[in-house]
Amino acid sequence: MTFRPLPDTRPRRLVALALPGLLAAALLTTAPAMEASADEPIDGARTSTDPMFPNVGNGGYDALDYDVAIAWTPNATQSGSTIAGTIQATTTMTATAPQPLKSFSLDFEGLEVDAVTVDGVAAAWVREVDPSAIKYKLIVTPTTPVSGEFSVAVAYHGTPSSHTDLDGSSEGWNRTSDGATLLGQPIGMMTGYPHNNTPADKATYTFTIDIPTILNTVAGTAPAEAAAVSNGELASKTASPDGTRTTWVWEQTKPMASELAVISIGRYDVIQSEVALSDGSTIPSWSFMDYALAAANKNTIRTREAQLGTIIRNLETLYGPYPGKSTGVIVDTVPSGINYALETQDRSFFPSAGSVGGNTLIHELVHQWYGDNVSPVTWTDIWIGEGMATWGPAFYNTAEGFGAGATPTETTYYNSWNASAPTSANWSTAPGAQTSSANLYGYQTYTRGAQFWAALRVAIGDDAFFELIEEWQTRYAGTSRTGADLKALAEEISGRDLTAFYTDWILEPGKPAWPEKLTAALTSDPSTGVVRAGDVVSYTLSATNTGRVPLATSVVKVDLAGVLGQATIDPASLPAGVTLDGSTLVWAVPATAVGAPAATVSFAATISGAAAGGPLTATASVATLGGTCASCAVTLDVARDTERPTATLVTPTTSGPFSALAVRVDATDNAGLKRIVANVYRGTTLVKSTQTAVAGGAKSGTHTATVVLPDGDYTVKYNSQDLVGNISATSTFAFTIDATKPTVTVKDGASFTVQTGSSYDLVSYKLFDAGKIDRVVINGVVKNLTDNQWSDVNFLKPGVFGAVKGQNTMLVYDVAGNAQTVLFTLN
Repeated sequence: MTFRPLPDTRPRRLVALALPGLLAAALLTTAPAMEASADEPIDGARTSTDPMFPNVGNGGYDALDYDVAIAWTPNATQSGSTIAGTIQATTTMTATAPQPLKSFSLDFEGLEVDAVTVDGVAAAWVREVDPSAIKYKLIVTPTTPVSGEFSVAVAYHGTPSSHTDLDGSSEGWNRTSDGATLLGQPIGMMTGYPHNNTPADKATYTFTIDIPTILNTVAGTAPAEAAAVSNGELASKTASPDGTRTTWVWEQTKPMASELAVISIGRYDVIQSEVALSDGSTIPSWSFMDYALAAANKNTIRTREAQLGTIIRNLETLYGPYPGKSTGVIVDTVPSGINYALETQDRSFFPSAGSVGGNTLIHELVHQWYGDNVSPVTWTDIWIGEGMATWGPAFYNTAEGFGAGATPTETTYYNSWNASAPTSANWSTAPGAQTSSANLYGYQTYTRGAQFWAALRVAIGDDAFFELIEEWQTRYAGTSRTGADLKALAEEISGRDLTAFYTDWILEPGKPAWPEKLTAALTSDPSTGVVRAGDVVSYTLSATNTGRVPLATSVVKVDLAGVLGQATIDPASLPAGVTLDGSTLVWAVPATAVGAPAATVSFAATISGAAAGGPLTATASVATLGGTCASCAVTLDVARDTERPTATLVTPTTSGPFSALAVRVDATDNAGLKRIVANVYRGTTLVKSTQTAVAGGAKSGTHTATVVLPDGDYTVKYNSQDLVGNISATSTFAFTIDATKPTVTVKDGASFTVQTGSSYDLVSYKLFDAGKIDRVVINGVVKNLTDNQWSDVNFLKPGVFGAVKGQNTMLVYDVAGNAQTVLFTLN
């Protein structure tokens, strides 16, 4: 609906909003809680629980179709400036009741009810009217409770009336200078026919309108052919046998909320054409312009009617396929009470050629999607459609849209937001929490609604925004939806949590915050190419304020999952404002004024010796609302380490024999070692495995081990492995283990040994070892022997080879180092 001032300057319908999550759920309740089983008949609710109009709308059933048949006749005697007339009518509603209803209600204001039937059977009815409570109920009690699909027909007659809203504006049935016009927003359609008067209950329609073929002015001086205009497609136009009356039948086969219906009767010039849509199909266009308009005004209307196809096709690129099966405009000169444009479905109503010739036409065409195709559930949600229908023309006329305007829509609505002080009454009503119908068409509905759409575009970015405004139409075509539904879809498409943003803009009074806007970028040094183990990659993040307000709360994150598998970052090295949370680096962007140089920050990653090679990818994103990333990912190539480590046997240096193996292996690697291994084999059998893990992936390391083994011949096989799995050449070294002590026996014969009791005057020893005798040590005096299995120490007495009188100690060593201890006493 388009803004038009009333004579008392109170604003009427312009543009926008939605419901809180909890409130939205409450408002969707169509009937009060009842203690009844599913099969027990109930009284249908006499409210749709709309917070704006708690006594308008009904529950217990879902209207499917309305057949409205009206015969309108001007009074024989006219006076004043508008035509007085009466109607004789029957409206049949087809509906479905999920639970049996013993009574149900419809909204119906004025006119006289003649009869009510339910499924063809006469039904009892009563009217409950309280204008102060905006309550106009026709309560029907069928002879038998209805369940499932049923129909109710109401016959009525009389002089229809207009309906005055709490804001002082008018809708409903209004007399004009040559006929009458029925407009419904928000609740005036109940002055024309009985129905479920809530935008949540959409239905299809047939309007059969019987009018005089020729109409005149009140003065009776300008007879001209009459027309009866409505929604949908013109199914037939039939003259009566005498030609004095004509019946116009309009079929609306698309779901339509009752407030979008229109019946306009008057002297009209008819423009009939076809409009091509984006998919190549065509739809009929029926436009009607007041017969009495000046030629210049009619030329304006014809020019704009010829542009309908272009405008619709352009809007299809924003909102998806045109939702109607026909189009057109209705232009009629009307009294001041209804001197406003209205988005009546398929063909919108305009009070002047000027309103058609300007942005109002685009506004009402946007409404064919926003408000008509997808309607609000309650009147609190009016901001959704009115906000978009206000934002839409502004975008349409810019160079970013389909016009030549140099000022971007973002700037337009930021300036609008900025121009209204936080203390202004403009911010006193939250669009999604409003309950006063007296202020339904205020700033919060139109201007703040349009600002919301502009701010949302900033918050989620162009890609998500334009996907959202089309998906809202294609997914929910022909239905009624809440602001909470819009928030959920916006979060689904953008991947953003919009709770705080939505609460600020839609659910709470007060001036909302304009979202920050920034463009982030991620670069690296080196910027491309190959890096290797030990190299340091320096990353730089930048954030440029591209918006209308200073950056104060923006956050940029870098996904380092593709980096930390092959590199390390020292958290202690990170600059202020940067933290590392697992594999995510978080940067709190510093305060940055509009137009200031980009904020930057750097951090470094060191390629680890364990890097397996392949891509090294860091990906940045703006974590807060209002951010885009121009250069979001940096990928380098980590060269795989193919160089094998070395392994050198330090000990043993001889093959033994040894009493035990004391092995040492040194290793080196260009990038980093993982482990050093020395395994002992007897023949082909592994008898002992030893290894050392190299701490910290050092480039050099040592492995030592002492291995006790049974006597025999062995080999040690040794190598090293680096962090990426490269293994050095495996080398083998043979050795012998001799762990058996030599045997020592006293030699017989008086020439060798002279014994007196337990001591000796002279003693000689025979020495044996399978691995060969090496030496003896007598009281610390070493006597080297020829390395043989058999050897002798002869003629020991005091003074020989260190022997002394009394107690002596002799150690006999074999070449493996095994020692046998012999104690003897010399006289």
